[in-house]
Amino acid sequence: MQEKLSEVVLILIGSTLTTLILATLIILSVFIGQRRKFRHRKELIEMKSNYDKEVLRTQLETQMQTLETISRELHDNVGTLISMAMVHLKSTENTRQTTEANQMLDEAMEILRDISRSINPDNIQKRGLSQSIRNELDRIRKSGQYKTNFTSEGVEFAIDPQNQVILFRIIQEALNNILKHARANEIQISLIFKEPKLSITIADNGQGFLFQPEQGDSISHSGLANMTKRARLIGGSLEIKSKLNAGTTIEIQYPAFITDLSKEKYHKYGMHKEPVNTELTSS
Repeated sequence: MQEKLSEVVLILIGSTLTTLILATLIILSVFIGQRRKFRHRKELIEMKSNYDKEVLRTQLETQMQTLETISRELHDNVGTLISMAMVHLKSTENTRQTTEANQMLDEAMEILRDISRSINPDNIQKRGLSQSIRNELDRIRKSGQYKTNFTSEGVEFAIDPQNQVILFRIIQEALNNILKHARANEIQISLIFKEPKLSITIADNGQGFLFQPEQGDSISHSGLANMTKRARLIGGSLEIKSKLNAGTTIEIQYPAFITDLSKEKYHKYGMHKEPVNTELTSS
């Protein structure tokens, strides 16, 4: 009787252990399977993100090449034609009409130069982000319809040249939206260089629009969506704040590092200067 009881106990213990081992194996199999699924899903998301970034980068490179070509054509061809027209006018009898025509051609040549500088990536990289923004605001101010304000704080550190162009294109897109849609008469741009981050704020006093991301609002306007994508492409972020009849503010955060360029290039480009709290106001 005692032997049979011992056998039953052993069978129960063995069965329990076998069940526990099988249960453990099943749980491990499910866990490993879920981890593989999660890893696979993560890889797919990363592949899609990388693909989207590569497509956007290719589009931006194509756009920059196109703008460079347009800038060169404007300067070489249209600029030459205007210059020749000015020479012909100056060789004719000096009347009030010819004087006015010369003034208009001078103005057209100046506008042409401004546009050519604005769209040429090489000029943006050569002048730097701050000066390129100043030039763009000055071009807008000359229309006589806007009061512009630009401020820069901190030590302007070096930024990867391609990323610098992309940042400037984001700012251009924001300014273009203001001119087309905002019905504003004041535009402010501020840069804050604080390693390892550059903060850019673009604000206007226009009509604004209803945008409440905390309630599920998403960016549907193609221009705003492109700006957000471009910011993410270079590792930055873009936030839009707007209210009806209270203007719009766009904040860009870019994690720039001084190591984007070597120290030799950093000093060569003059980025070691300290334009602390510099302010430019135009009206």
